[in-house]
Amino acid sequence: MIEADVIVVGSGASGVQAAWALAEAGHAVALVDVGERDRHYAPLIPPLDFLTLRRTDPDQHRIFLGDDFEGVPFGPVRVGAQLTPPRQYLTRRADELAPVLADDGFAAMRSLALGGLAAGWGAASLPWLDEELADFPFGRADLQPHYDRVAARVGICGASDDLLAVLGPLDPLLPPAPLDSNAAAVLRRYGRRRASFRRRGLHVGRARLALATRPFRGRGPCPLDDMDFWADGARAVYRPRFTVEELEERFPRFRYLPGLFAETFRENTAEQYVELDCRALHDGSRACLRGRRLVLAGGVFGTARVVLQSLGAVGRPRPLLSNAYTYFPALDLNLVGKPVRDRRHSLSQLCMAYDPDGTRRHMVSAQLYSYRSLLLFKLVKESMLSHADSIRVLRQLSDLLVILGVHHEDRPEPGKWLALRPAAEGAVPALEVHHQSSPRTLARQARDERRMRRFLLELGCLPLGAVRPGAGSSIHYAGTFPMRTRGGPLTCTPDGRLRATRLVHLADGSGFPTLPAKGLTLTLMANADRVGRAVAEQLP
Repeated sequence: MIEADVIVVGSGASGVQAAWALAEAGHAVALVDVGERDRHYAPLIPPLDFLTLRRTDPDQHRIFLGDDFEGVPFGPVRVGAQLTPPRQYLTRRADELAPVLADDGFAAMRSLALGGLAAGWGAASLPWLDEELADFPFGRADLQPHYDRVAARVGICGASDDLLAVLGPLDPLLPPAPLDSNAAAVLRRYGRRRASFRRRGLHVGRARLALATRPFRGRGPCPLDDMDFWADGARAVYRPRFTVEELEERFPRFRYLPGLFAETFRENTAEQYVELDCRALHDGSRACLRGRRLVLAGGVFGTARVVLQSLGAVGRPRPLLSNAYTYFPALDLNLVGKPVRDRRHSLSQLCMAYDPDGTRRHMVSAQLYSYRSLLLFKLVKESMLSHADSIRVLRQLSDLLVILGVHHEDRPEPGKWLALRPAAEGAVPALEVHHQSSPRTLARQARDERRMRRFLLELGCLPLGAVRPGAGSSIHYAGTFPMRTRGGPLTCTPDGRLRATRLVHLADGSGFPTLPAKGLTLTLMANADRVGRAVAEQLP
């Protein structure tokens, strides 16, 4: 029996921020995690920029393709293109320990790694507005102090530009990352017709990123080596494991407990404690943790599995949200015949927010990337040309290639749900997942994508087509136990408590009743800080 004031499950973006709020309040916190790590590729990656490594390293294939060629996807590139061989540990053992059945092809990416999915995220950090939080039991003013605390911990860079109108303030901000040649040319083009774009609802500015552009809490500055999808150079891009390390260093009552797979909980409300049953993965033995509160932050699929199994709610469908995602490969014609700068980061260069109806409730967001360090062969696979012709063409045009990734909002609909299937004795129960958007939703998304495509043309970029990787490909999930002012047992109170319980809180995306189009990770962290502080105040 391991005892603590609060047990937190999951070391991802949500779990570490909830744990910080609790540890900072003086409570004994046990962070339970499987904690997969990369111990193979990280030592192989030399401290070189992408182009130098490509030109000079005779063993580069080990990094870029993988020792087992696991970096070469067979079939279409649907989801997780950023999970290069050094990042593929993120999904290790997920199918074995937490199986998901998605008959309609839904991409349910799960991570049991130290840092969760945010160990490989793109670092886009976009706050949500009151209009986007209209279905939540709190507003932007309630979240703002938590946004600011998280920004002060993880370090967010950005600029005061046209995005302020659709993002709102966020303090403190680090200096913006330097733009590469493609993004600088697009931003200049936007500036020349700014009034026209703004009138039609388009706002463009520098991406806000959890990126240390100057020395910050022992991290950074960003080396601009274009290796961000392969390595954590200078620890510039924020990863949740950095917070785990700080927690262990600063708070003696914090314990990180890797190697444990959380399965079920049970409450003793009379004596005011909750017990969490786990499996120790090194030998299969059982472990039990007891705390005065339990905070679940294992990701939407992990939290759903624990809650539904613990409450005996097998077969009961729960809503599921995931942003629809489409990307447009394009040629930046602004740079034809012009030299380009090689020093750059691999993350989003520009952010675009499109407000179709002027209400700011149904926005579309997009991130502009320059395409180089994810290797051209993944685009060759999607090309309509022969492989040989595609290689010749793309090699000549590589400096002009950009990707515009477009995200749409998501709301509950009858065809979007998950349920825990019954399992045979000794078998691992699987989650059944479905995510089918209504014809009306699909028509709105198609209309908005046509407009984004036109905007891209007006910004000097020629779209080469549209790639729709399918439902779940955004890797943004939410909505299974939504927070509401009032609701049934499988909903959450505004402070994240699962209504079917007295001592269990949810601090990940499970509690989000809707999913705006903007990336959710910053709001996940801010909400987890909010839930952690609420739990801390309830404990003497």
